[in-house]
Amino acid sequence: MGTFIITYDTHYGRNYKSLYDAMAANHGVRLNESVWGIELDNTAAEVRDWIRSLLDDDDTIVVIQVKPKPSWGTRLASKEANDWLRVHCSS
Repeated sequence: MGTFIITYDTHYGRNYKSLYDAMAANHGVRLNESVWGIELDNTAAEVRDWIRSLLDDDDTIVVIQVKPKPSWGTRLASKEANDWLRVHCSS
C-alpha cells in the first residue's frame, strides 16, 4: 500500500464532482483546496493516470508517493517542477 499526495490545477472547467466522488470512495482526505492525501495499491504513474481520467485533458496533475518509498508522476507540470521532483523525490 502506498501513501500519495495528489495536487492538480484545473484550467478551464471546474467540475470536480467525479474527482470528489472517487476520493470519497477511496477514503481520500482533502488536505487543501487542490491537494489530497490517499492510500492506494498503485504506482505514482497509475495514480496520475487515474486522476487524469477524472479531470480535463488540459489540467495539471502532480502525484507524489511518500510511502513506502518516494516516487512521483506529473502531467503538464513545469520543467522546474519536474526537475525538483527528480532531485528530491526519487529513490
